[in-house]
Amino acid sequence: MNKHITILLILLIPVFSFGQEQEYKSKEREKYYKKLNYKPFKPLSKKDILGFKDAHFDLEDIADYTPYSDSLYLTPYQDSIYKIMFNPANRDSMITPEPQYVGEIEKSQILKYEKNGEAEAFIYVSSKYENRYFGESGIWVAYSANNGESWEYLYTGIVQQQPLYIKWYSKLPLINSKRELQIETCLLRQLSPFSHPGPGPTYEVVKDGLLLTLDLKTLRKDTDGDGLTDIVETKFYTNLNNKDTDGDGITDDLDLNPRLNVRRTDKTVIFESAVNEETNMFDTTGLVISSLKTPLINYATDTTETILIVTDNPDIQSIQPKSTRVIILSEKEYEKSKGLFRNELNDMSISPLFKVDDEIDTYIFTRSFNTWGEEYLVKKTENGWTIMIISSWIS
Repeated sequence: MNKHITILLILLIPVFSFGQEQEYKSKEREKYYKKLNYKPFKPLSKKDILGFKDAHFDLEDIADYTPYSDSLYLTPYQDSIYKIMFNPANRDSMITPEPQYVGEIEKSQILKYEKNGEAEAFIYVSSKYENRYFGESGIWVAYSANNGESWEYLYTGIVQQQPLYIKWYSKLPLINSKRELQIETCLLRQLSPFSHPGPGPTYEVVKDGLLLTLDLKTLRKDTDGDGLTDIVETKFYTNLNNKDTDGDGITDDLDLNPRLNVRRTDKTVIFESAVNEETNMFDTTGLVISSLKTPLINYATDTTETILIVTDNPDIQSIQPKSTRVIILSEKEYEKSKGLFRNELNDMSISPLFKVDDEIDTYIFTRSFNTWGEEYLVKKTENGWTIMIISSWIS
């Protein structure tokens, strides 16, 4: 569905890179990247897929079910929107349909909607907590008990097709007699990797005829009362029994670096400038930042983007972002936490500083995020650090 539309749009984007002509060589960088072990994609076994269990929700076999179909891409909401977009009359006059919403959610995100008395509910997709580079969509629930006057939006922790596929075209009622939500689903096995800009992965059905029951109490559960549900805290690797995981005095729902309270170094400001995007490609003089700079404390909101950074480097672990929530794991923590199925946040890769050969107090490092990245040149001066982007790429 959304995956296919996203890929179609991405195909229209050219692949390019640009930067300065000078090349900065570093033996430290060469040594660092030689140690990295990239593992090629390998499909999971059918046994692994059949062993899937969700810690929060029940799955049960049903005899009378709607078979899985890989030819249905657009939900009724999406179909109506794209009919307007690709209507010849509208296309010729460059008319773009205004977004339509149910509550705060755009209709194109909705998989299945139902009204039952005063209760209204829908299941929708969002990449708020997922890795968009891999075309992943998280499954969310919206629920209203008062005819749509107010809504609550709850994350399920489920990632579409990893391995559950939510059948939005099922005829089964969404709201059952217990005021729980239910939806038909099946188990899929991913056979090929996602590649950018395409094509998308291929899948096969391992088991069909499953009913997923979503209990609203479970979705709402917030054990430590910090404003993040237990399911979201599991996604963030924070402590669901402690409202301030890192003990820095900021509750997890507001903390922009909620897992770690690491002592700042003189190099911390370098990586903060990259995460905060304080430099730009066309600044040839560079940004000068004092290593003694103390950042203002900013706080997360409901719309704050959350990203994953895996690093053992204390210079990076101690960053205080301005507007992005960073979930930082050590290499060992990340390897230990990885499960069989893709269920990751958007991840940003930041290298340590590499000394430039034959230069004094001069370093380079890279930052990559999804389909783009940048290389930075860093020089130590009397006033602090001078930081500038020396190359950039988009694919």
